[in-house]
Amino acid sequence: MKNVLQWIVAFLSLFFSLQLSAQQTTTNVQGVPLFSVQDCINYAFQNTGTIKNAVLEQGISQAKVGEIISIGLPQIDFEGQLIDNVKIQRVFIPSDFTDPNSDIIGAEFGTKYNSSLQLKASQLIFDGTFFIGVQAAKVYTELASKELIRSKIDVAEAVTQAYYYVLVQREFLDLIIENREILEGLYNETKAMYEAGMVEETELNRIEVNYNSMVIQETQSKQMNVIAEKLLKFQMGMDINASMELAEKLEDFRDFIVTPTDLAVAKNRIEYSILQTNIKLNDFDIRSTKAEYWPKLYAFGGYGFNAGGRELQGLYDDGGDFANIGITLSLKVFDGFSRKKIIEQKKLKGQQLLNTRIDLERQISIEQEQSRIVYETNMATLNLQEKNMGVAEKVYTNTQIKFKNGVGSSVEVTTSSQDYAAAANTFYNSLYEVLIAKLSYEKANGRLLEYVDSEDFEKDQKTLKLNNEK
Repeated sequence: MKNVLQWIVAFLSLFFSLQLSAQQTTTNVQGVPLFSVQDCINYAFQNTGTIKNAVLEQGISQAKVGEIISIGLPQIDFEGQLIDNVKIQRVFIPSDFTDPNSDIIGAEFGTKYNSSLQLKASQLIFDGTFFIGVQAAKVYTELASKELIRSKIDVAEAVTQAYYYVLVQREFLDLIIENREILEGLYNETKAMYEAGMVEETELNRIEVNYNSMVIQETQSKQMNVIAEKLLKFQMGMDINASMELAEKLEDFRDFIVTPTDLAVAKNRIEYSILQTNIKLNDFDIRSTKAEYWPKLYAFGGYGFNAGGRELQGLYDDGGDFANIGITLSLKVFDGFSRKKIIEQKKLKGQQLLNTRIDLERQISIEQEQSRIVYETNMATLNLQEKNMGVAEKVYTNTQIKFKNGVGSSVEVTTSSQDYAAAANTFYNSLYEVLIAKLSYEKANGRLLEYVDSEDFEKDQKTLKLNNEK
């Protein structure tokens, strides 16, 4: 048996060497694309709906920044109006303004048709909520970028788990096929001996039953391999019926030695960073509400043309233009303490976020410790399962030799075969559990991707640019 460390893939070393630049996938002799773990992750980053939606959310956040900035740019409006006064309203006035007791008469002022055209412009000079809003919008973009990172971490984890599940299932299938071939040869030899009258029919039947059981187990294992491969394609965002092949096997990673790493601080986790950003956004929200107490100053100007007449034809012959400029200063003096209560609510929300941060720090701490214990426990279990598998293999080999030499029974062969298959199944299950436990341990410590630590958003920006161009 190979040393257990030769079976374990160094997840941490692999991910630390992960480069997110796209790579051209190679093909095998049949022309089927070959995918490494890194290839699968890169493919998933380009094709899964989770990442696409996160990139779109980044685009939404950037558009939101532009929306807020546009408020500070000049606002220009054009307004045109044409009125047909079907019945002109009368104004009632005294017939003689010098005589307060004179009769009241109704007079029509105005024309049947009126029209006006006006171009109006305004410019924000000072509004505290605007300037704070611009700062907050940029932080919102930062939040969207971090959410994209979290999505990538989750996708990378899911793809890696699926990839190594395929590898483990293939290793187990190879072992089952090897065992089935041994039993097939043993069955053929025993059948020949039975036909020659050298062994009893009972001996042949026991071997045949064990052989048939191994054939069934091989069929089931092949089905599990098909399911595992389709699951990997699903996690990658690939058509589950598309052709692909894995470029790596478990033994390809024998040079990697996985050793426990130290526990990291909570701030290394992307969840912690996202919460910090939400706390920052809440602070901006409070500042923005307070800024509503500040005065708002706008400049405005307008230029227009108006005309009136009894007939629609020639309406604009006697019109005239007009213009105006000015500034508007507004200040809310009293609002019934509504903003004060709103600020109180947001401050309490901020306290909730701080409490959540304390709980998150505790949660991260327990996740790190728990994942470390699970990993170390699974490693110890795997070492024992490896020994058990080695012993079962040795017993199985010896019973075959004894049976062929006529000093053993078919009962020993079938029993040892079953024990070996069971030990192998347990070993490969333990192997997969160790791989997943190591992956969880590194994720709990925020070390799943070096990409997160470097905060290299270049690839995301390129993807976003392509998406916007589309």
